[in-house]
Amino acid sequence: MNRYKMKINTAWLERKRGSLIKELANIGPFVDGSIAKVKRRCGNKNCKCYLKGEKHESYYLMYKEKGVTKAVYIPVDMEEEVREWNDNYKKLKEIVAEITKANKEIIRRYVKEKKLKKGRG
Repeated sequence: MNRYKMKINTAWLERKRGSLIKELANIGPFVDGSIAKVKRRCGNKNCKCYLKGEKHESYYLMYKEKGVTKAVYIPVDMEEEVREWNDNYKKLKEIVAEITKANKEIIRRYVKEKKLKKGRG
């Protein structure tokens, strides 16, 4: 256990929030949803999926819109890029959650620190 634990105050929280906001600028393109592997038949009568029952694998980006699940086909040559965008979205959500947590703590500490400053003066 660290005996020299830093005392967290509003100024520290505001600096932390500022650094998190700067991180947002470095996120890059993002997309929400989940990537799902789907196996299905193509319908071509000369294809192995029709003749042997082997299905084709493809990837879809699944997301919800007004409570309805939707899907977007991910072309094979874009799969890696879309995965990166999806990872960026997860990072974005984590950073936004941290900023929100810092802001809530700033709100909680506002009155307490204001009273301490008033008592010193």
